[in-house]
Amino acid sequence: MKSFFTLIDRMNAAPADDRARLEAEVWAAYGVERAILTLDMTQFSLSVRRGGILHYLGLIRRMQVATAPIVRACGGEVVKFEADNLMAVFPDVPEAVEAALRMHAAFPVGIGAEGAAIGVDYGRFLMIPGTDCFGDAVNTAYKLGEDLARPGETLITQAARQRLPAAFEHGLREQNVSISGLELCAFCVETRSR
Repeated sequence: MKSFFTLIDRMNAAPADDRARLEAEVWAAYGVERAILTLDMTQFSLSVRRGGILHYLGLIRRMQVATAPIVRACGGEVVKFEADNLMAVFPDVPEAVEAALRMHAAFPVGIGAEGAAIGVDYGRFLMIPGTDCFGDAVNTAYKLGEDLARPGETLITQAARQRLPAAFEHGLREQNVSISGLELCAFCVETRSR
């Protein structure tokens, strides 16, 4: 992280005519184009009030222990766990959606913290491996997962939807959403019909 912020500091201190070169250097060193998945455990305040903080910390740890192997099994990488959130990156959207569905199976609604809400986007963003990610796709995935998805839902963006194969076996329910003043189209991934 130190080398990342060193580049950012150099960019901030640079004269305007050198800024584009330094921005390109940051993107060359840390830029990726991938799927980003964010998971938010739902009902935090209510769960803490009902069961106490240690109970909820136990649920958070259970989520961390269960989701890390799912991320790896689907070809992804955990970037970080923060509070009751998970941030993970995947080579592409099908892997991220498969991981999301497996996570929902591991944490069904009504168990523990009332399930999880997940957001997935695809795009170019800055990634400091094992530490953090920055960019529009990251922000959008967080907004979908934390603010808009309901317990047990996975919401994906239009950019993510376009990367799914034509033979995608799950239904996608389209919905128009507003995120921080931006209007966009999102899709709720429906689970397999049994």
